[in-house]
Amino acid sequence: MTVNIDRIQHDLEKINAFNATPDRGITRLTFSKEYQKAQAYIIDQLRQIDAQISISHGGNLTGRIVGSHSRGPAVMLGSHLDTVVNGGRFDGLAGVVCALETARVIVEGGIAHRLPLDVVVFAEEEGARFGRGLLGSSVWTGAIDRARLQEIKDDDGVSYLEAMALAGLTVDDQDRLEPANLRAMLEVHIEQGATLEKKGKRIGLVEAIVGINQFEVTIEGMANHAGTTAMAHRLDALQGAVRIIAAVEDIALRTAASTVVTVGKVVCDPGQSNVIPGRVKFSLDVRDADAAAIESAVAQIIQVADTVCKDRGLTFKITPGTRAAPVALSGSLIELMDQKASEMQIKSLRMDSGAGHDTAVMAGLTESAMIFLPSKDGRSHCPEEFTSPEDIKLGCELLLATAIELSR
Repeated sequence: MTVNIDRIQHDLEKINAFNATPDRGITRLTFSKEYQKAQAYIIDQLRQIDAQISISHGGNLTGRIVGSHSRGPAVMLGSHLDTVVNGGRFDGLAGVVCALETARVIVEGGIAHRLPLDVVVFAEEEGARFGRGLLGSSVWTGAIDRARLQEIKDDDGVSYLEAMALAGLTVDDQDRLEPANLRAMLEVHIEQGATLEKKGKRIGLVEAIVGINQFEVTIEGMANHAGTTAMAHRLDALQGAVRIIAAVEDIALRTAASTVVTVGKVVCDPGQSNVIPGRVKFSLDVRDADAAAIESAVAQIIQVADTVCKDRGLTFKITPGTRAAPVALSGSLIELMDQKASEMQIKSLRMDSGAGHDTAVMAGLTESAMIFLPSKDGRSHCPEEFTSPEDIKLGCELLLATAIELSR
C-alpha cells in the first residue's frame, strides 16, 4: 500500500500541459478546450482501474470504485480542475490527483472496502469563467436550481449549459446529491497561505471554512467630453467608484480582525483617455469565519455607496455573485485524520481555511474534512504557487489511510 509520487508528478505535469497561457501561469477555464483535455485524461486514468464514470448536473465528473456493499453511501474524494486566469499549478489539481492516486492504490492493492469510493471533479469552483464560484457543487447539491444554468453566462454571452454542450458533456447522473447517499467528503488542497510554512508543519486539518459574499457594484454617471465639461458639472462614475473602493480597507479593519475585503476587478466604460467615465463596474469579495462580520461589512459598503452616489448625482446597482456561509467541518473526521497522522509520526496543525472550497457546500449534506498542504511563501492564484512533491505525497498517504478506514 504505497503512494507512487512519480505517478502523481506525471499526472500533475500532464494536466498542467493543458494550459491556455504558457509561460504566464496556468489558465484552464471550466469547459474550455484545455479543461476538456484535462478531464479526458482523468477519465482515461479512472477507466484503467475500472471506475464507473458519470457526469452530474452542473458538469461534475465522478469515477466510482464499487465496494462490496454497492448500494452503500459513498466516500467522496476530490477537488477541481479549473483555475483562475494565470493561476498556479497545484490549486485544486493537487486534490484531484491525490484522490485519483488513492483510488489506484486501493484497486491495484486489492484493498477490501465495503462502501463505494467516488473520485470527484467539481466544475467551476473558481468562478473564473462564469463569475460564480462553487457552482458545480452548488447545482449538484441543490443549493442552486439547475434551471439557472441557462441564465448564467460567461463574458462572451455563452451560457453554462451551452458551454457544457459545446464541451460534449452529457448528464447521465440525473440525481441530486442526498445525505443518504454519502458517507463522507474528503478533500486534499494546498493551503494558499503561509500558516503551515511559518509554523513548520506539513499537514493542516481544517476545522472551518470562511464564509464568502461576492458581488458586483455598478456605478452609473454620464459619459461626456473631457475638455468641454466643467468639473462642477460632471457626473463622473469613476470618481464615485474610487471613493467607495478607498473606503473598503477601513471598513474591513474596523469590522473585525479576521474580516478581509478585496476589490479585484474594475471595468471603466467607455475607457478612453478623453472621455469622462459614464459607467464603472467593480467586484467585491468579503470573507470571514463569522457570518455577522460579513453582513456588517457588506452593509457598511452599501451605505458608503449610497452616500457617495447621492452626493455626486450618481446611481448604483448591486449584482449578487458567489455566496457561501461559514462552515464548521466534521470534528470526528478531524480526530480520525489526526490519529492517522500520528500513526505516520506527523504532528498536524488544526486551522481555518481563508479560501472557499466545494467541501464547504458538501458539508451541508455529509461529514466533511480537508487536508491542507504547505504553500511556499504562502503564494497562490499566481504562477509562483508551489507545493513540494514530498508534501503532496504525505497528504495523499493521509487521504489514503482515512479513505480506507471510512470505506470499511
